Amino acid sequence: MTNADHTGLLGHPLVAQENGSVNRQGMKSPSLLLAAGLVAMTASANASPLLLVDASSGDVLVAQEATRSWHPASLTKMMTAHLALMAVRSGKLTLDSSVVMSARAAAQAPSKLGVPPGTSLRLEDALRVMMVKSANDVAVAVAETVGGSEASFAAAMNAEAARLGMSGTRFVNGSGLHDDRQVTNARDMAVLMLVILSYHADHTDLFRMSAIAVNGRTLKNTNKLIENYTGLEATKTGYVCASGFNVAVSAVRGGRRVVGVVLGAPNAATRTRITKDLLDAGLAGNTTPVGDILTLRASAPSPAADLRRVKCGRQEPVVAGAVAVGDGKR
Repeated sequence: MTNADHTGLLGHPLVAQENGSVNRQGMKSPSLLLAAGLVAMTASANASPLLLVDASSGDVLVAQEATRSWHPASLTKMMTAHLALMAVRSGKLTLDSSVVMSARAAAQAPSKLGVPPGTSLRLEDALRVMMVKSANDVAVAVAETVGGSEASFAAAMNAEAARLGMSGTRFVNGSGLHDDRQVTNARDMAVLMLVILSYHADHTDLFRMSAIAVNGRTLKNTNKLIENYTGLEATKTGYVCASGFNVAVSAVRGGRRVVGVVLGAPNAATRTRITKDLLDAGLAGNTTPVGDILTLRASAPSPAADLRRVKCGRQEPVVAGAVAVGDGKR
């Protein structure tokens, strides 16, 4: 997607729209999900957000609870990376700029790189570690480097989210470590992935690295899609107990590019399977548009689902056991 494509898709303010196909939670009706050829086999009360978007047109191909408020977990790091790369584009920083690990950054909870305060990394290396290891200490150090402080960086994250029309999103930190106030939805994460593809086409490798070597040790990405999904372009996973297992992903194959988001899966394996089925359906052309990403949106950030109350989503399958492609094509 070129910057011109991005302007065509997201270049004007995203306007909230209430109509018959979107309920008060911004979820496409079950009939639309059926029409798309993809059915999430789960009770509606426990339905977990998922979304599939045609990246070229902005057409929504599959949507379930797409504007339901959810905790982003480490999907937050997509915005952290986006703002860091924007700082490089503007000339404020370079990929060789030093990212120094502060005491505050070093004290972050895992997952983390675990280096002592005062350690310096090149910005490019810091971004690689942040994306591969999902390192919270490195994410905070990047936020402090770009924004001066994590609080100032969070304000910049929210300003950028507002500019992009991510109307259901509120950021509190740059890492995605849990905070009840930090919320998003599947639709907003799809918008952010589209922006990354548009603005940072030269750096999408940061979002699909399988491993990185740091001081003689190899840090591996636990996202199985990177290893075994043909056509994967960019992806980020996230998990905290309150959110369950999240992922945002883009893939391109046969001239088609799609963006998928799955939030609240009960485990990593289910998240991977659901996501593969979504991408397969979209890339094979087995879906029919049911809306567009410009008009599907939340009115404002709101309290998010909290899966801590159901054993981190494992008490009952929040995303159920199967997503089936309706016409049997795989």
